[in-house]
Amino acid sequence: MNPIVFKNGSIQIHAFTGWIMVGVALGVAILLLTAWTYGKRGTWLATCAPWLDVAIAAVIAGIIGARIGHVGLNWTYFAAHTDQITDLSTGGLDWHAAVILGVPAAIGMAARRRVPLRGLLNALAFALPLGAIAAWEASVAASAVYGLEVRTLADFPAWLVIESPDIYGITAPRLNLLPAGLALSGVVLLVVVILSIGRRLSGSRFYLALALYSLGQAVIDVFRADYIPSGFGHRADQLLDLALALAAILCFALPYLARMPRRRKAIQTVSQGV
Repeated sequence: MNPIVFKNGSIQIHAFTGWIMVGVALGVAILLLTAWTYGKRGTWLATCAPWLDVAIAAVIAGIIGARIGHVGLNWTYFAAHTDQITDLSTGGLDWHAAVILGVPAAIGMAARRRVPLRGLLNALAFALPLGAIAAWEASVAASAVYGLEVRTLADFPAWLVIESPDIYGITAPRLNLLPAGLALSGVVLLVVVILSIGRRLSGSRFYLALALYSLGQAVIDVFRADYIPSGFGHRADQLLDLALALAAILCFALPYLARMPRRRKAIQTVSQGV
């Protein structure tokens, strides 16, 4: 698996790398489109330059974090194959670590370049599900994600199972996780689109999208067969899913919780006045 999709002399781009490049390009495009929406009148370069710096910081930190996360989760293997730690051609990126490092890097650069945080988070709300779609395609192309093995394809609907190889190249009938991953990403994207059209939850959509995607991913992980270390009776990536979901829910709720005392005080003031 992970076929070569582009070759020019010594330059080769595998399907995994190609899909990741697509996801990065979509994310950068969304940030630049948002820059034009939030930017003041002036040249395109002057308007988009700060946002481009934010995009570069997010991409660099995200990719580094994603690789560190993957290597960390599979350290037993990489400890014996240290020459492959920096080799991204065959896959191996962890989306949790990409978010954990990439988002703070983007927010930090946004503060430095005076990019509106609300606008950045609204853009990231779109970038998350679109990037997830590319990541799912990339992972399946590299056989980095595959479902549990089943007895026969005839026992399930055609869309739910597939003959696919594992990371060792052994082909067997397995649960097809790609439709589930794409469906989850599509639902999250639809929620973001609806909220954006209705101008609801501006600045909070990203945290809601992250919580929804993380919870959905935690369910899908139950049916994965690719190796990952376990802890507390669960896959490590599933624990990370739940941790990210909890963090996203807290980030989503904190602004509203912070306003509650002021609202109560205002209500008490009105009541006393009456």
